[in-house]
Amino acid sequence: MKENQILQIAVSANASLFLYLKERIGDRKSKVEAYCDLLDKASKRFVSRFLRNKDYEIGTNQCHVTITDLAAEWHWHRATVRSYLERMEAFGLIQKITLPKSIVITIPESMSLSELKEEFSSLESLENEAQILDKE
Repeated sequence: MKENQILQIAVSANASLFLYLKERIGDRKSKVEAYCDLLDKASKRFVSRFLRNKDYEIGTNQCHVTITDLAAEWHWHRATVRSYLERMEAFGLIQKITLPKSIVITIPESMSLSELKEEFSSLESLENEAQILDKE
């Protein structure tokens, strides 16, 4: 047996633990919060105000956004938003259709948006409770 062999350990944790542990830096959204925002936008079939006059029809679980809008809303750089969306697509959490100057994001049907939104809403309330406990 090698001396430098690293043992793998399984850790049981839920998302509320990670929300509690994450650092909050100003108005900048975390990756979890950005994903929640995408879930919310897709569930509402959100279309960016600059794209409302375009002829693209939005389907169920879709939103039509621009990188610039997401960057401004999340307080991220545009390059960070682009790489984040690519990573989320690689994980299979979103599908994206890149159009000139905009992106249509789809949340795959295999995921229940209402269940995910409920889970993340409860996590946000847990995070608020955790912040209160931190202050005590």
